[in-house]
Amino acid sequence: MTYRELIKQCELLNIEKEAILLLIMERLNLKRHELILNLDNEINNNLNNDILRLKSYEPVQYILGYTYFYKSKFIVNKDVLIPRFDTEVLVEETINIINKNFENKKISIVDIGTGSGCIAISLKKEISDLNVVAIDISNDALKVAKQNAKLNDVDIKFIRNDLLSNIKEKYDIIVSNPPYIDIEENIDDLVKCNEPHLALYSDNKGLYHYEQILIQSKNNLNPNGFIIFEIPANRDDEILKLFNKYYNDITIIKDYNNLSRVVIIRS
Repeated sequence: MTYRELIKQCELLNIEKEAILLLIMERLNLKRHELILNLDNEINNNLNNDILRLKSYEPVQYILGYTYFYKSKFIVNKDVLIPRFDTEVLVEETINIINKNFENKKISIVDIGTGSGCIAISLKKEISDLNVVAIDISNDALKVAKQNAKLNDVDIKFIRNDLLSNIKEKYDIIVSNPPYIDIEENIDDLVKCNEPHLALYSDNKGLYHYEQILIQSKNNLNPNGFIIFEIPANRDDEILKLFNKYYNDITIIKDYNNLSRVVIIRS
């Protein structure tokens, strides 16, 4: 079987072409153009076990044990969500807000539901004098996040906690990509059967964690601070109706596909 034939087989199983290319390139240490030029070559036998795992609907990132997000490499396993390209919009918008509103000021930022730590670590790498705290309810997720902080050589404070409950500190910015999938919603089997449900699903039609963070933020957000959420696409009306119960200055930002992806709230 050639690489081209493997890619076609996997696409028939609804496995993304980019994921297959990533696996092959990483395992064989090939650049993208090198792989494209050799698509009709016979598959390297060293890939046989990986191909079996692929066809068993295991995500490429878990097979590799790592992925890439916002310029950096991150360890991932079944204890954490796989960082998505779309979430880079949240990182970019947070950096923009810091540069525009907190010039020459050392600020504190908390990442709620940090998972792999990809958001907190990316922010710290971009703006080294940030005081970054990362919170997660899962000890297993925090173990992965701490490994990633070490891998990326950043100093972050990690706390095991349920959102902001009983947290006394105040922050200039709260960022979060919380669980926001309704338990009744149909999602890709590749996600549903592999990634941690604790980080995927939220009660109240997927809005529970947003509302809890909004309520708790009243005690933890400094004046003129910001809350920055990743949000699901196509639910703007529901999002705004809920968020307007707690804050008035709200902006929705589109992602690279022109879908609603980030909400910026100013206190």
